[in-house]
Amino acid sequence: MSGLRMSAAGVADLAMFKGYEAKAAGADGLDLRLSEQSGMDARDIMMLRRFTREQQLMVIFRCPKPSARAFHGTLPAKTFATKAKSNAETGTVQGAQGQLMVSDYDMMSVWRFDGTGWRKIAVSAMEHGAARGPWSDVARELVKAMNRFLVSKLQHGCQDDFLNAARNPGVKMADHFLAIRSGDGIYLR
Repeated sequence: MSGLRMSAAGVADLAMFKGYEAKAAGADGLDLRLSEQSGMDARDIMMLRRFTREQQLMVIFRCPKPSARAFHGTLPAKTFATKAKSNAETGTVQGAQGQLMVSDYDMMSVWRFDGTGWRKIAVSAMEHGAARGPWSDVARELVKAMNRFLVSKLQHGCQDDFLNAARNPGVKMADHFLAIRSGDGIYLR
């Protein structure tokens, strides 16, 4: 198994410390609860809630392993090139060069409210079915703006927008999600 090995009690202690850090940064009870459920850092949830409220966005994430919240901000996010699965005990993985990383946040889709309804913003290569390539200006600027404040930086575009079926990892029964919409958040098992 790849990644850091640590007892469940050790991971819980680190996660509790992350909660104190998040409170000091201004995270509220909803941010902390969503962090515990999703495995995302409470500071990131706090900032994403602010950002989505200001930008009238809804962003849906496939969540990392719940234990990963103990390592966000301490370890860099798992890169798109790293194909090894994260350790379920700690949410960490060791990359090809030996670098320890934490499970990343997988954006599934991004939507903007235009006054009458939600409109999808594709966050992937503009060329239909391409695994890589230029994004639209709107998509590029949104991800750059989020990465300016995120503790765990986004590593790739939205998985629902990967049009190449062979490269889209799909959704599994064990997956869990966090939807952040216009300043609010809801955990989806």
